[in-house]
Amino acid sequence: MMHVPKKILLSAFIICWVTSLRAMVYDNRYFPLYPHIYSRTNEKCTYLTGDAFVFLGHNATREEDTVIGIPEIFGVYDFTKLANAVVLLGNPNPLSPDFLNLTEIIYNMSGAIDAQGFAFSFEHRFTDHFWVGGNAFFMHLFSRINFRLSDETARRFSLTSDQILQLDEIRRQTQAFLGFDAPKFSKVGFSDIDLYARIGKIWEYVYKLRRVDCGGRVGMLINSGLTREINNPASLPFGGDGFFGLYIAGDTEVEVKEDWKVGLNVRISKRFARTLKERIAIANEQPLFGAVVGDLRVSPGFTFMFSPYIRIEDIREGLGGQLVYTAVFHLRDSIKDARTDPQPPATLETVRKFSDFNSEYFSVYAFYDFARVRKPYWWAPIAQLRWDMPVSVLAAKNVSKTQRISLGLLFSF
Repeated sequence: MMHVPKKILLSAFIICWVTSLRAMVYDNRYFPLYPHIYSRTNEKCTYLTGDAFVFLGHNATREEDTVIGIPEIFGVYDFTKLANAVVLLGNPNPLSPDFLNLTEIIYNMSGAIDAQGFAFSFEHRFTDHFWVGGNAFFMHLFSRINFRLSDETARRFSLTSDQILQLDEIRRQTQAFLGFDAPKFSKVGFSDIDLYARIGKIWEYVYKLRRVDCGGRVGMLINSGLTREINNPASLPFGGDGFFGLYIAGDTEVEVKEDWKVGLNVRISKRFARTLKERIAIANEQPLFGAVVGDLRVSPGFTFMFSPYIRIEDIREGLGGQLVYTAVFHLRDSIKDARTDPQPPATLETVRKFSDFNSEYFSVYAFYDFARVRKPYWWAPIAQLRWDMPVSVLAAKNVSKTQRISLGLLFSF
């Protein structure tokens, strides 16, 4: 048993730490921000983890496993539509007379995500049936967008290399005229704050099983993370892009025989509506490059997650492994023009169409439990290596195919 003074000190430490935590969340289409799964026991009250990680991504998935550039998640970039938007704003067409006969000017947009950071998570049991927890990360992110005139456009209109260069210069000047920054983004920051309370119970030796752990959670997603910079199309949100949310979740883990465990996590979350300054398309231009800045009223759709897993411990002298499948389904957002003077009229069909997404990941763990091979000090950690890899089992769509590799320690006592 933990002495009362130690419990008080630990409780104070956790309460203070919670105020600084930033969360890993499920409703982000660019990063697999999935927290640790704790294998709880009646003997352990507290779990603390720390992981160094890297994110790497170079393409994205449209429906039916179509591979696209990360910025193309929100549709194709057709420069003729952006030029038409400039005209709707009362300006001359940026295209020179030689190019006015081009019915479409499609650019392929490739992108890259390169991030490094450190993640934290914790969970503490205050009574036999009540836990509190949270998780966190901070990171440095570098992302970029590269433009290349599509081969189909060049062939269709028999464009020379000089004309291709001229078109690209017009594109750059037009984007600068509309207030866009160069499409490179580099930031260091935190994500949203995720706090939860859990009610559950651990049974031992029931129904011919060694252990059963079931519980339910209620949590909040506090909108403290970095948001997109609307004038930089390469910028990415570190969490839920400024939206506050709530969620309910459930988890079950069963130890079917010694050191063999299976489990399931499920969650439903909802971010709440707010009005925000955003780029607005007025001529069906690519939403990241909307020609107008104004207010949009956005109500994010519900996000559903389920995640089954299998865990095998002590395969050989403390070595173990875990395989997790995570599927996330985000429903379409409600997006409305909230400008006082909605002129020129907004064309929001494209951004609405691509606001929903499905992501799927397999997470592979290899871990080493030091408590299995030495005198079991209370602080003996578990060292773990984790690889989150994107897959498409139930049809992933409109998401970046970003991978995460992390290496860290888990302490339980």
